[in-house]
Amino acid sequence: TGGVTRSSPVKCFLSFEFTEPLRIVLLGKSGAGKSSSGNTILGRHEFKSDMRVVRVTLHCEKGDGTDVPVSVIDTPGFFELDRKEEIMREILKRVKLQEPGPHAFVFVVPVGRMTQEDRDTQTLIEAKFGPRVWDHTVVLFTHGDRLEGKTIRDVVAESDDKFRNFIRKCSGGFCVFNNNKPEEQTQVTRLIEKIQTLVALNGGGHYHNDLYPEEERKIRKRQEAILAERDDEIRRKERELEEHHKDKELEMKKRALKRIPDNWNILIRTLCVLVIVIAIILCFYHPEEESTSNAEFPNPDAL
Repeated sequence: TGGVTRSSPVKCFLSFEFTEPLRIVLLGKSGAGKSSSGNTILGRHEFKSDMRVVRVTLHCEKGDGTDVPVSVIDTPGFFELDRKEEIMREILKRVKLQEPGPHAFVFVVPVGRMTQEDRDTQTLIEAKFGPRVWDHTVVLFTHGDRLEGKTIRDVVAESDDKFRNFIRKCSGGFCVFNNNKPEEQTQVTRLIEKIQTLVALNGGGHYHNDLYPEEERKIRKRQEAILAERDDEIRRKERELEEHHKDKELEMKKRALKRIPDNWNILIRTLCVLVIVIAIILCFYHPEEESTSNAEFPNPDAL
């Protein structure tokens, strides 16, 4: 998360007051420009532009001053590495990190004709998040440098009916980024304005778990139950280790206390032996008495 710097705070036409960071999830196919767009939104390089591994990254840091604080989740392409279900599970898990729920999904698509992969991605998003997901979605076109003098409205107007119908489904409308010029903050400001307007149109609400399809909610509940069981198991093992450590520490103290009398007994015995040895030495060795005895009883040979 980071702040979006502008000369004055962004205000949407509904005058809705925002009291928390905008929670944004970037969605789209591989190579659409999600990571670059995330970096442009944050104003710094936080996401790898070439995501070749299944990875979802959450950055959260509140902006200061006139910045609009935002929390951005960048996601891998839905069909990346041909592991759709694994990627979707990871995305759903990371969306949960933005509880109580994201304010907006930003569907990222390059300027140009919508491909079959884009349409398949839309289908998978709706299957996993439910049809109400589009009530919380803004379409973001990337590669704005390819417009060749046209406006993004011209491009949309010239697109096929399926594409235009899809954009109409997305309540947040559309805008365009040129990620080759991330310093142009006006493009970020326009996106933030659209997201704020979208949130206001939704009554200040956000996407939440109740909007998931019933089957997906059941899956999520099972996943959450499994995670809760794992957490309980981890805590139980931690308690067992802690108790085992305490037991070992107590046993070591007991052994140390038991050794104290033994050490004293050894010391006392040693002292007694020393006293006896000294006494014996004193009994057999009296040089003064020996000299006195010689003086009192002269040598008979001398007489």
